[in-house]
Amino acid sequence: MALSIISPTIRQQVASLGRGLSASALLAQWLGAIQRENGKLNALLCVATEMSRQQAHALDQLAERFPEGLGPLAGIPISVKDLIDTSFLPTTYGHGRFREHVPDGTALCVTRLQRAHAIIIGKAHLHEFAFGVTNENPHFGPARNPRDPSRITGGSSGGSAASVVGGMAQASVGTDTGGSVRIPAALTGCVGFKPSYGLVPTDGVLPLAPTLDHVGTLANCVEDAAIVTAVMAGIDPDRWLSPPPPALRLRVALVPSLVNRFAAPEVSAWFDSLVHVLQSRGTIELAGSIELDADEIARHQGNILGAEAYATHRTWLAEHKDAYGADVRERLEDGARVETWAYAESLRFRARFQHAVRSWFSQYDCILLPTTPIPAPRIGETTVWVHGEARAVRPLLTRFTNPWNLSGAPAISIPAGQVSGLPMGLQIVGKPNADGRLLRIARRIEADIASHLP
Repeated sequence: MALSIISPTIRQQVASLGRGLSASALLAQWLGAIQRENGKLNALLCVATEMSRQQAHALDQLAERFPEGLGPLAGIPISVKDLIDTSFLPTTYGHGRFREHVPDGTALCVTRLQRAHAIIIGKAHLHEFAFGVTNENPHFGPARNPRDPSRITGGSSGGSAASVVGGMAQASVGTDTGGSVRIPAALTGCVGFKPSYGLVPTDGVLPLAPTLDHVGTLANCVEDAAIVTAVMAGIDPDRWLSPPPPALRLRVALVPSLVNRFAAPEVSAWFDSLVHVLQSRGTIELAGSIELDADEIARHQGNILGAEAYATHRTWLAEHKDAYGADVRERLEDGARVETWAYAESLRFRARFQHAVRSWFSQYDCILLPTTPIPAPRIGETTVWVHGEARAVRPLLTRFTNPWNLSGAPAISIPAGQVSGLPMGLQIVGKPNADGRLLRIARRIEADIASHLP
C-alpha cells in the first residue's frame, strides 16, 4: 500500500501553480490515490470528484490570468471530518440516519478554507458523533490504519488521519474534545495540531462537549498544519511561519506521573531514548517536571464531557435510542447520570487547572510527553495489558491528551519513530494562546527528529 503522495509543502506547491504545475493534473493524482486506497482504508465517506475537478480547472485559469489572486491554499486537496457541516456535500456525523443529510449551511472554518482556494476533496470518516477514540463505527465500518489495516486509526478523527497518511488528501480538518486530532495522528504517523481553545471557530460543527471542543488540523508536516489552521482561524499564515527559535536550548518539562503510570514499557523506553537524543543534540534542556493527578483530571474531564454530550443529544436520544451504536449510547447514558453539583465542581476545578497551566509557562517553553501510552491496537481489541494489568483501550488512549482539552492549551503531535514497527507521536504542549510560538518550537523539534530518525 502506497503511503502519502510524496509532494512539496503547501507553500511550495501553491508557489508552483501556473509555473509548470497544474492544479488539475495534481488533483488527478490525489483522486487516483483515493480510487486505489479508500476501499481498503475506509477513510472518506464521500468524495467530491466532479466538484473538485471544476475547482481545479478554475484555479488553473486564475493562475494563468491573475496568479496574484491565488489564495494561500490554492489547489490544495483537504478532507473535512464528517462532523463539520458542508452545504455542498452530505454530512453524516458518523450516524446511519444522516447518510443523505445535506446541511443548509457550511461551517465557517470550511468557508475560510474555500476562500483561500483550498479544494475540499471529501468528507472524512469518524467515530459516531465524535464520541470515541477508535473510529470503529457500527454504521460505516471501521476506518483502517494505513500503516497496518488490521489496526485502528484512533479517533474520533480517524478518517482524517487515514486520508492524509494514505495519500488521499494533503491535509484534513478534524475536531478534538479529548484527543481526537492528536491520537489518530500519533497512531498513523502524521502531524495533528489542536490549537488553543476558541482559536478556530466551531460554528457549523456539531458539538460534542462545547466547552471542550476544538477544531484542528492533520497534515504531513508542522508547516502545513500551521498554514491550514491559521486560515481557519482567520490569521495571516505568515505570522506563524517565521523561522523556528534560535539554537538556544528549549526549557522543557516532563510529566513523569502520567508517563510512568500509563505508558507501556516499550513506549517509556522509546520516549526516554528520544528525550536523551534531543538533550544530547542541544535542542532541549530538562528544566523540571510537572505532577498531575491523572484520576482527578479524568474525573473532571469526564464529568464535563459526559454532561455536555448528554445535553447535546438528550432529545434525539430519547426519541431514537436504538439508532445509536452501543458504545456511544452507553456513554451518553453515563453522561445523564452526572449530577449538577458534580458538573459545577468540575468547572471550578478546570478554572484552577487552567490557572496552574498558565503559570507553568513562566518557567518552561513547552511540555513533552508521548501522545499515546501505546501504539495502535488491533481493530476490535477492547483491552490491552500494561504493567501486568488489563486496561480498557478507550480511556487509556486519552490519558496523555485530555489534560490539554481541559486546560485549553495548544498541543501538537508529531511523528517521532516507532514502537514494535508502529508509529509513535511526540506531544508538545505550549502556553495557552501562544500558538505561533508552539508551532515554531514544534518545527524545530520536527527538524531535529527528522535528522536522526529513518
